[in-house]
Amino acid sequence: MQTFTKTIMLSLLFGLVLEAKSVRYNLAMSEPHTHLFEVEMLLEGAGSREVIAMPVWTPGSYLVREYARNVQDVSARDEAGDPVTIKKINKNHWEVKGTRGQDVIITYRVYAFEHSVRTSYLNSDHALVIPASVLMYWEKNQQRKHQLHIKLPESWSTITTALEPFNKPGNLDFVAQDYDELVDSPLELGNQHVIEFDALGKPHLMAIYGASNYIDSVLVADLTKIIEAEAEIFGGLPYDHYNFIFHVEEGRGGLEHASSSVNFVTRWSFNDEKRYKSFLSLIAHEFFHTWNVKRIYPKGIEAFDYDNENYLSELWVAEGFTSYYDELILQRVGIRDKDDYLDVIKDEINELESRPGRQHQAVTEASFDAWIKYYRPNEHSNNSSISYYNKGHLLGLLLDVKIIAATEGKTSLDNLMMALYQDFALKEKGYTSKDVQLACEKASGLKLDAFFQDYVYGSKSLPYQKVLNLAGIAMDSTTEKSAWLGTTLKDRGGQIIITQVIENSPAWKAGLNVDDELIAIDGFRSRSSKPDYFNEKVPGDRIVITLSRNGVIQDIHLTVGFSPASLTALNQIDEPDDGQKRVFSKWLGIEWSEAPEE
Repeated sequence: MQTFTKTIMLSLLFGLVLEAKSVRYNLAMSEPHTHLFEVEMLLEGAGSREVIAMPVWTPGSYLVREYARNVQDVSARDEAGDPVTIKKINKNHWEVKGTRGQDVIITYRVYAFEHSVRTSYLNSDHALVIPASVLMYWEKNQQRKHQLHIKLPESWSTITTALEPFNKPGNLDFVAQDYDELVDSPLELGNQHVIEFDALGKPHLMAIYGASNYIDSVLVADLTKIIEAEAEIFGGLPYDHYNFIFHVEEGRGGLEHASSSVNFVTRWSFNDEKRYKSFLSLIAHEFFHTWNVKRIYPKGIEAFDYDNENYLSELWVAEGFTSYYDELILQRVGIRDKDDYLDVIKDEINELESRPGRQHQAVTEASFDAWIKYYRPNEHSNNSSISYYNKGHLLGLLLDVKIIAATEGKTSLDNLMMALYQDFALKEKGYTSKDVQLACEKASGLKLDAFFQDYVYGSKSLPYQKVLNLAGIAMDSTTEKSAWLGTTLKDRGGQIIITQVIENSPAWKAGLNVDDELIAIDGFRSRSSKPDYFNEKVPGDRIVITLSRNGVIQDIHLTVGFSPASLTALNQIDEPDDGQKRVFSKWLGIEWSEAPEE
């Protein structure tokens, strides 16, 4: 482990250009195959009693993750190398007692082997550093400048981070203006492939870890389209430079930062049209957060409390509107065509309508309860809750169309987003759901009290058809009434297990339970999660379910129900008027085209 005591003059030298009294870190990984980061933290001019802490969460991911659980081997010493008393006082805080005015060096190690966009990861090939999960903060000095020195393994050559100084070959020293900026600046360390490009006159780069079938020039072209289309909404780019960090291995997910994002994508996504569009949708989503969340932020995260949940009711805007725009942007730049985009909207509607929880939880409640519900689903979540991504997406769609129709195409949700940027981001203050309503009313000229009361603060069914008709779009639903139980079945080692029971379904009413083992239907053995015998049934049939519950065999009688209707397509109507054509054109950025004949 590199020490401050042996390099105190060097440590002072690399801080000469900065103000005195900064917080300094050395980050090393001398044995990366052990997955252990080695951290030294210098408290310059410490008092006789100081408190340091590890955050419990990282902004952008609303769950207490207890990063302190990965901390080990904590110790402290003074500038002469003599031990200083350090004691853990609760789950994520340590008390340090020394001599007033002396520098104190804290050393500790962090185990990092959870591969996600919200957690740090270290192995023999590379490291992803999510600062909140590795670098503690000095409780009373979060507003000081923070310096970070990185000691790479000898075989590694590249550091990718938005921290200053930016993109200087061979540089190992970085500075953040405060702890918030440090936390907001992930680092990719290793030998990642780096692609540099300019967009709208500003430098951007992609740092890609993992071999795959991507083509550099194609990625640059498509990301440039997304950057330009989103920047057009807000009148330009709000940063000096931007980094896209990509892990090309498995899974899909992203986390936004002010001047960068971390994104995971399944390895062979780049030659598969559906997967590639999904990847670009992810990029468009995280990049839109450059404005919506990182600069236009809800009041609940106006300042970060790294020790506790930070409650907010506006994730339906912060994440939901961003989800609306991530697909709309792909349609605008021609990556998705009209029919492809309408299919996306259809799927979003079906997702919400398939959840009985839509009748129980308002989208503001879903936002507020993200900390305990969204990231911790169970078998009942579908019945009791919704996704603020999903419903927020649909609210963004409906408000966009309503604004366009009310103003005869003069304004849209773009104008609302620009107004929020000017009225809140540029004034560095957070907004509330009420502020969003007032901005919508200003953009549209409509009174939206009833809309917000019913659909934002309430749980009434969304008025899809009424609003989409303003754009000349009709909804087609299934007419087939097939047999339905209302369960989800999974094959677990040859046992057919009920993993979900839908509220008010035949299975719910008959008393079938999650974790019941389905043995037979009407005496016929069930060996599949899609029993062939059940396909012979029709709604209204009476059947006998034989199951094992806690090792006890029992029969349950139930009446087969009708499968719920679902949306099959969104189609242009046959005879639109001029107003519907105008709304359609403004909404999708294309002229009305007649639907092809069957």
